[in-house]
Amino acid sequence: MPAKSRFSAEDIVNAAFEIARTEGEENCSARAIAQKLKSSTMPIYSCLNSMRELEEAVLKKAIDVLIAYETKSRTGDVFLDMGIGYIMFAKNEKHLFRMLFLSEKHTEREEAKKRFRKYVLDALLDALSGFEPMEGFSQEQRMGLIDRMWIFCHGLAMLLNNSIIDDIDERQVSEMLLDVGVFVVQGERTRGEVFARPDVKRFLEVSGFGHLSAQKGITFNLFRHESKMK
Repeated sequence: MPAKSRFSAEDIVNAAFEIARTEGEENCSARAIAQKLKSSTMPIYSCLNSMRELEEAVLKKAIDVLIAYETKSRTGDVFLDMGIGYIMFAKNEKHLFRMLFLSEKHTEREEAKKRFRKYVLDALLDALSGFEPMEGFSQEQRMGLIDRMWIFCHGLAMLLNNSIIDDIDERQVSEMLLDVGVFVVQGERTRGEVFARPDVKRFLEVSGFGHLSAQKGITFNLFRHESKMK
């Protein structure tokens, strides 16, 4: 009868997660995990059904860390806190952010992506339902605002994650999101008035985008197919 492993599946997942978190998922091999546990690779294969199972478990832990960042109370404004949390996650957890959003395996991770989208969309829509600055907006308008702010947040997160811009702290991130958010929300409120102005209409026509003056707003369909409020 083979000797009972002194490591549990949880021990192995935790070791793999720490490697992915500090060194990157590309370095999370069975041999590296075994070295971290000061063991052979045998317990890894005996405690888990496959390396794919291990990968999914590590991915779930990474998403849980992201959700913890996004649900942390920072300003008292749930909508703003989510954006700050996402950007700070990208800044502080560089390898986890890359594993979730930049990995070559990203297209294979449909379940993880669905879980993330569902969390983001459900949480944001719940937050926006009582968000005073967006009172009077339709569901379509709120979705458009989520799309726009998501694009800005992800762009800033990418710049910080890859050290393309100088490092900024949480307060600076908060100020940037507030500044952009105020203009995005106010822009949505005054869309009809702005696009009705003759100078704006002329500019759009000269640029070849005259049709935009008749639209309610551009939609990007980033999360729409996951909406619980269809």
